[in-house]
Amino acid sequence: MPEGGAIVRRLMMDPAPHASSPAPSPRAPHRSRAERRAAALRGESAATAALNVLGQKWVMRIVRVLGERTQRFCELQDALGGANSATLSQRLKLLEDEGLVDRTIVSEVPPWVEYSLTTKGSDLRRAIVGIDRWADRWAADQ
Repeated sequence: MPEGGAIVRRLMMDPAPHASSPAPSPRAPHRSRAERRAAALRGESAATAALNVLGQKWVMRIVRVLGERTQRFCELQDALGGANSATLSQRLKLLEDEGLVDRTIVSEVPPWVEYSLTTKGSDLRRAIVGIDRWADRWAADQ
């Protein structure tokens, strides 16, 4: 028998894909990106959630600098080496929402706001110092 005949017979013996395939399952309702992200975050450990905050640009540096003393926005921006003001503002708001930074309005006119670490933020700074020591010891080898 020619080779082509074997192929034809094999194809004819296989059931048609539509004859035995199960009915398509209904799709899960569409969830927004924010809903999917919130569901994923609920499944994370506390350490992973903390590292998600700490891993954002400027966050660890902000905590280090504010650990030295209370600072105004422009002082903080200068101490960070000229961080973009919009980014710095977002990070400070994030840290305030996380309970790591206190924002104190000193004066309405002219506007004067100072930032400092909370007790929780000071605890984090001590942990960052430990991470810095570890990095100095082990990451320098790479």
